[in-house]
Amino acid sequence: MIVEQHALWGEEPTEDYPATYTAYSADPVPARANTPRPAVVICGGGSFTNIAPHEQEPVALAFLNRGLQAFVLNYVTSSTGDVSFPHPEADLAKMVATVRVRAKDWQVDPNKVIVVGFSAGGFICASLAAQWKSGSFASTTGERLEYTRPDAAILCYPVLDFRVVRDEQTRDPRIDLRVPKTGGKTGRDLLNDYFAMVMGGEATDELMAEVCPTTHVSRDMPPTFVWGTADDRTCPIAQVYDFAAAMAREGVAHEVHVFDRGGHGLSVANINTRSDNREQQDAVGAWVDLAFDFLVRERIVEA
Repeated sequence: MIVEQHALWGEEPTEDYPATYTAYSADPVPARANTPRPAVVICGGGSFTNIAPHEQEPVALAFLNRGLQAFVLNYVTSSTGDVSFPHPEADLAKMVATVRVRAKDWQVDPNKVIVVGFSAGGFICASLAAQWKSGSFASTTGERLEYTRPDAAILCYPVLDFRVVRDEQTRDPRIDLRVPKTGGKTGRDLLNDYFAMVMGGEATDELMAEVCPTTHVSRDMPPTFVWGTADDRTCPIAQVYDFAAAMAREGVAHEVHVFDRGGHGLSVANINTRSDNREQQDAVGAWVDLAFDFLVRERIVEA
């Protein structure tokens, strides 16, 4: 395995462009020395404030072992820069284009670049998949429009609609109690502050609709695989149903799996991501095989 680390936007990360990435490439096999591989660009979750390590390298290794080159994107978060929409999404668009531009260097098939996102990273991947053509991502990156288009998307317990998240997380009346050590703010105030940080403005229904992937689903989307759990309290599963219905209306090739249990943050559900949640991980462990089979049927990867 060859591992490389790079700044995304130049020779070195800067305050305005802090994103970096790690490339995981398989060692060349003599019999397939000149055969390009599909690639995955991985966006871990972390509530847009950081990126969870267990949704990075373990994911890269899982796909590398299935014959894909893997790229882990450290997109901008609130701990490194301006996380407001569309800055993380522009990072992903730049990363997808970079993989295509350097396809020969990394032995990648430029027509088979897949984005894989978890939780907040799922929002970023879904946004690019839904808006690669209509959004401003390509102009922001300076890359050709078609270079930023994912050839497929895999969305894992994703954030898809902040309106649904808000409605689910404000059902409990205790949300309006003041929270200690927050300057007298309530839980609702803190939630609105968080949404404003991610969206770059006051958390109105109009702005939520403007930035959320569900409202931008179109027939230009690539084939998309989505999975989540019925008991996920962080990213309510209702979002997935709404997103799937939108894809169905637009004729987007898609596959959706909802597991009855598992909660949130399960990554690839193998020995490298397991802690004290083996029961939950066992419940969803089939998702990697299911996603790979979907990619095979869509002729993105070979069995």
